Amino acid sequence: MKKLKTVLLIFAILCGMLLPFLQDKKTALAAQSLEGYIIDMNTQESWIKVEEYNGNQKQFKVTADTALNIDQIPVYLNDLKIGMEVYGEYNRDTLIYLESWSTENPGYIPPGGKVRAGIIKKIDRDQIILRLTSGKEETYYTTPATIAIKNSVNVPLSTLYEGDWVRLYFDEKDSDIISRMKIQGDSVKIKALYKGQLDAASMVDDALVLKNAQIFQNGSWQEYKNILRIDYLTNFPVYYAGKAIPFNNLKYLQGKTIYIAAKDFFGKDTAEKMVIKSQYETTFSDKIQEINWYASAFELKNKRNIDFNEGTIFIKNQRIVDGYSVTPGTDALVVADGKGEKALASIVYIYDQDINNSNIGQYYFYSGKLESVLENKVTLSDFFILNHNDWESFDDEKELYYDNDTYIFDMEKMKKITPEEFFAMDYGVGESSSSDRKSWYAYAYTDGDRIAAVVLKKDMDSLLRQRVTIGTINKIENDGAIGASVTLTDAKDWSSRNEKWMPKSLPVKVRIEKALLIKDDRVISFEDLQAGDSIYMLRDDFEGKFLLVK
Repeated sequence: MKKLKTVLLIFAILCGMLLPFLQDKKTALAAQSLEGYIIDMNTQESWIKVEEYNGNQKQFKVTADTALNIDQIPVYLNDLKIGMEVYGEYNRDTLIYLESWSTENPGYIPPGGKVRAGIIKKIDRDQIILRLTSGKEETYYTTPATIAIKNSVNVPLSTLYEGDWVRLYFDEKDSDIISRMKIQGDSVKIKALYKGQLDAASMVDDALVLKNAQIFQNGSWQEYKNILRIDYLTNFPVYYAGKAIPFNNLKYLQGKTIYIAAKDFFGKDTAEKMVIKSQYETTFSDKIQEINWYASAFELKNKRNIDFNEGTIFIKNQRIVDGYSVTPGTDALVVADGKGEKALASIVYIYDQDINNSNIGQYYFYSGKLESVLENKVTLSDFFILNHNDWESFDDEKELYYDNDTYIFDMEKMKKITPEEFFAMDYGVGESSSSDRKSWYAYAYTDGDRIAAVVLKKDMDSLLRQRVTIGTINKIENDGAIGASVTLTDAKDWSSRNEKWMPKSLPVKVRIEKALLIKDDRVISFEDLQAGDSIYMLRDDFEGKFLLVK
């Protein structure tokens, strides 16, 4: 009997010890997932209503412990919008976690499907290094069958940039082969670089206030607004003297000069990263000659050494990128903070651009004489290729291939022609017995040796007069006097003599009435251009020849 009592006592003690664990286990098991659309919400009463994909509607409480995210960035309930597509977890009637996206439809995630989301740190052909929100880095691979979606449109993998935010989907749990990916749209782009004095006393409603604000435009800091308000999201990075500092320490830095990289978040300027000046500012526009990764420093062509660290704002292709994206020979604007010979980079704005965003792309731009036009094949003689922003000449022949999807435009007739018309008519030099027959010339944009688009002309342009210009579309016009034109801000011309990009101090206006316009591997019309588009352009002074939306 005494032994039975002892056993019962031990059993009771074990039950008491296991009960909390079992309750926690039960709670964990009770957590369920949901996917669907926000159809209603109340920020005052802290609840949200979701319609699941199957049509069921459920209302949930939102508590202080509920984790709310947009693009993996922590947000408040009032940042979410009705109509957003969401994925979340809940326990009974209370949300535990809810994730949404600022742009394209994230798609349905099948049960057991593997998904990864983060920032692309590096692209090396079929290899992608992804930095997750946790800071961990993982390596994945693309194949010719990998599907890429951007703004709900299927796009080639060559549209990827380092610094892009992506969601990767996998067909198998243990696979590192990407089945499909969603690429965040233009909301990932840095809209502007601002500089001003911090008014810490006015930081209310999740906003920063800058006095005497300047904007970096056309190669220099320009006066912008006396008072500028910029929103921020929870836990955005702030650095002072190269060190990350708690956000609540900003109240002690009122009046300090700050630099902010801001992007557009639902129509508002939103701080993406901030650096506070600690000493004295020096600006360099030069080529980065050497990089010492061990010492976290680089040397400019003028022999000036500049340190960098995690606080440095690196911007490339209008995206914040990792410092390891910089390579020797890169043209950059450097805003340094320091005194004497010692300087730390606050901002490194990388100018470099080319036709290809990365080594995934194999796109080229040719110019040359049409020696022959055969069925599905053309031969260019005495041709040129745009190589690292300069025309490079060849005195031999180049075979290129076209198909039913090739865009062919006759500039003399100002009309698009079919592949059959291209083959049937005598565009090639060798296809006419007349010795005095005038040659035809072509501008061809190719994917490898396949012609994606070609423009046909009877007169050869002077390639010596042409230059490559990059910039951002600020204004789009179409009037009877000059026709379709664009005005670029932050424009830069490639200088062959200096072998670097030369910033323009004024906006650049270019007519594109007869230019070949390309975006995402396809020909677009003038109406498809938008203010804010990044442009890579070949022009003859005022006349645009080739315009690539980046």
